[in-house]
Amino acid sequence: MPDYPYTWMMVFLRGMGVVLLMPDFAGYTPPVMLRIGFTACLATIVASVVPLGHVPADLWSLGFASGGEVLLGLALGFVCRLAFAGVDFAGRLMSSEVGLSAAPEFHGPDLSSAPLASLLSALAVVLFFLVGGHLSVIGAFARSFAFAPAGHPAISHGATELVVTGTGHVIELGVRIASPFIAMNFLVTLAFSALGRTLPRMQVYIISLSARSLIGLALVAGAGTLIARHLFVEFQVMPFRLLELVAVR
Repeated sequence: MPDYPYTWMMVFLRGMGVVLLMPDFAGYTPPVMLRIGFTACLATIVASVVPLGHVPADLWSLGFASGGEVLLGLALGFVCRLAFAGVDFAGRLMSSEVGLSAAPEFHGPDLSSAPLASLLSALAVVLFFLVGGHLSVIGAFARSFAFAPAGHPAISHGATELVVTGTGHVIELGVRIASPFIAMNFLVTLAFSALGRTLPRMQVYIISLSARSLIGLALVAGAGTLIARHLFVEFQVMPFRLLELVAVR
């Protein structure tokens, strides 16, 4: 096998791991054929600018190289998706605090069952493309071949700690985005608790639900800047986190 087709195949396998963990678009997963086509396009562009890899001498080495490229790509895609997972978590927290919570789900938020979380997820995807986050990720992906050439995938020693820390950061990011809504729910609950002690015959619980929903939706209308501020920071550091996963050879 010539060097360029081998390099293209290795880039395709590493890119496939990244594309498989692409975020959902408003709760809808991109079709498989679209993912494969995007990966092939990405491999064609990147393979022409990265150092050419050398074909292994035996099939065992080829199999290990292919599996390692897929695993490295999955690690890169997982780190890319952490920021969007934080937004999903924040959307579910906000829905719960506003009073629009739905049944728990294992996949991304759906528009019919979790409209607020789905709206935030779609906003995160739009902002990602508006600020050029996709270009930064593609640049970091191409740069990873300078540290781990095609066919020689290598994960840094601190990759495990980075993945664990990033997973914990998802909870931190979600709580920071949803913190105004948590504070709003606490203040509304405290105010109506005091009102219930003052007016025992008043149906405080029913009125507090309506008040919490109205105040929460009004807070959503002005929370776009806060959400964008947190997301801009996450999108800026995303390429550096990707390169921290790759070991320097």
